[in-house]
Amino acid sequence: MMRPGARPVVLMALVVAACGRGDDGPSTKDRPGTAASPATSTASGTEREPVGNLTPNDLLAQGTPTLVVGTLGDDAADRAIVAQARLLRELFAGATIVPDTSIDVAAGPSAWPPNPILYGGAHMNAVVAALGDALPLHVGAARIAVGGETYASGGDRVIAVVPAGTNHPAFLLYAGIGTPGVVEINSIRHGTDPLLIADVHGRLQAGTWVRGADGQVTAKLGARARRIAWRIVERAVAGVTLRVAFPEQLAAAADEAAVVDAVVRGITRAVERLKVAAPPTTTVYVYPDRNSKETLTGDKGDGHAVASGAALHVIRFDPRPGGGIEQLVAHEGTHAITLQQWGPAGSSLVGEGLAVWASGQYGGTSLVDWQRKLGERPAAATLLPVKVFRSKPEAETYPLGGLLVTVAVERVGLDHVRDHLFGATAETWADACKAAGTTAEALDAAVAARR
Repeated sequence: MMRPGARPVVLMALVVAACGRGDDGPSTKDRPGTAASPATSTASGTEREPVGNLTPNDLLAQGTPTLVVGTLGDDAADRAIVAQARLLRELFAGATIVPDTSIDVAAGPSAWPPNPILYGGAHMNAVVAALGDALPLHVGAARIAVGGETYASGGDRVIAVVPAGTNHPAFLLYAGIGTPGVVEINSIRHGTDPLLIADVHGRLQAGTWVRGADGQVTAKLGARARRIAWRIVERAVAGVTLRVAFPEQLAAAADEAAVVDAVVRGITRAVERLKVAAPPTTTVYVYPDRNSKETLTGDKGDGHAVASGAALHVIRFDPRPGGGIEQLVAHEGTHAITLQQWGPAGSSLVGEGLAVWASGQYGGTSLVDWQRKLGERPAAATLLPVKVFRSKPEAETYPLGGLLVTVAVERVGLDHVRDHLFGATAETWADACKAAGTTAEALDAAVAARR
């Protein structure tokens, strides 16, 4: 995401961004269908059993959550799910991560841990698969089905607090189509909706739980968010299709070909810096201004990636070689490529740092200039926790991350950065550095020495 102004300032959308937010809507006591004010429905004039409509905020307010990760995928998918769960665990002292195999679904609600949060659809999480038709929604590898609607586009995801049933307690579900379907899911603004569907553009449709005419729990969905038609220009990078999308309602601008060329150069730079054989098939949505981007995605930054759907959203900038849009696409393209081919970053420090390193700059200033401008340079381990990283100014943390990756690549090589440092967390950083052939102290000293 880029900040206002001519300088491209970027921010990866991988962090936990919305759970527990208090500014997304009215308090629970003001909303129908919450624990404080349950929704009811009637049939033939007879009041029926109310359906619980807890929101993610409500469930998290009940106590420390237990994060139940899916284990039905391959090793890479399972690691990616655990990495996503770790991001949420950082926000709750005492929260634990347990595998789906730890819950005996046949034993009923008493076999469940307190305040459960499940990661993965039926194709990823054994608990979700075992519950099957007992659930009021289905999430599989190729589709989401809920409330009579089906969602089957790449990057479609659901965040829902599933009401308690006879064989399970209420639980929060993070799931999406594809494998593993949950990476970056916390970056979607949520917290106050019992049910939320999102696509690669952001929040798509919210809903609540009600009883249908047959007495079963089903979803009542609200209106869909505005979506528009896009005019697609296709190019190729490393033999793979790159789709550059412009609003169909707008006539092609005089510099459209130059914008497409800039996007191609940005993705090409990311591919070359990361030394990947080929990038994922990526769609880059180009918006004419910040207001248009915010209206259609809910994100007013200059650019952001929805890496799980291989989609980039960017505002039109100077398309000249080395200009703003090329730099922005190189940065955000790095996120899409690494998530698809390396898995999720273990920390924002290294994830953002790699993107800064790949683009060669931050905020329009080269890394060479940043290494002269940067003041205090704390140990990398102190910046690895997501809460710490996001609490500090981006103009400090992003260049520091870029400098850290620069010295790491020089000392141990890109392969070791990919295999050991990229996925490391605050807890595993010291061991990851040793596995890569260096030490945390040596990397910190190298960062401090670069002037």
